[in-house]
Order: sequence, then C-alpha cells, then structure tokens
Amino acid sequence: MKLKRAKLISLLIFMLLLSVTGGHFLPPFGVLFSPIIMSLMTYLILFTHNSFKILAKSVLSYLCIGLNDVGIKLFAGGVHDFEGMGFVHLLLFIGLAPCLVMLLMAVKSDEHSNKWIKVLSIVVFILLIYIHIQLFQTLGIVKSRYI
Repeated sequence: MKLKRAKLISLLIFMLLLSVTGGHFLPPFGVLFSPIIMSLMTYLILFTHNSFKILAKSVLSYLCIGLNDVGIKLFAGGVHDFEGMGFVHLLLFIGLAPCLVMLLMAVKSDEHSNKWIKVLSIVVFILLIYIHIQLFQTLGIVKSRYI
C-alpha cells in the first residue's frame, strides 16, 4: 500500500485521537486496546510505501507510541494511582514488543540505507523509549487523600 506523507500523518493523528478519546469515554477498553493501536500505527509507518527514510520511520514510530502513552496517562478514565500506572506500563511493554520486532524486520529489509544508519535507527528507537519511560513514568498520578 502506498501512502503519501500527508495521508500517513493524517491517519496516524486520527488513530491517536481515536485512541485517546476511546480511553477517556470507554476507560477499560481504551487502555486495553493501546497495544493494538501502537502496533497498528507502527505497521503503517514501517510497511507502507512512503518516502520516509528508516531513521525517520524509527523516530516517527516512537512519537506515535509516546503520544499514545501520554494521552492514555493524562486523559484515560478511572482512578490514576500506582496500581493503574503499573497496568498502563504493562500494556505499554506488551505493545512495544511487536513494535520492536517490526522495526527490526523493516531495518533488515531496507536496501537503501547503510549499516550504520540501520543500527542507529534501532538504537535511537530504544533510547527514545528509555528516555520516555524515565520522564513520563508517573505522569498523571493523582495522590489519593484516602490513604
């Protein structure tokens, strides 16, 4: 499937808005579907024929995953406590596993980039995910006054 950059970005933004809105109005389902949404967005970025280079695809994949995670943490319904944070992180890591596998497959099949760019795209993706988790680990946590 061939997608132009504008169509791909528009589709990704629509999916992000749909995911975050679904997480707000349908609290358990929006959070539970986040691994599927992350995998689907990563698939669209990596395996549709678009004009992005592999390093840009790697960064764009992280941006979609990170924005989905931030949106779920800030706007999902329910009580935002440490137990919920652990559940959201569990679903984040469940979604990251197929995304990393897809990135490895896309890097391996890329014929236009040299070896260093391929390695750099994987390292940048992992590093961005690590920084994201460190920065936004407790985002949206509300301290309960009942404890």
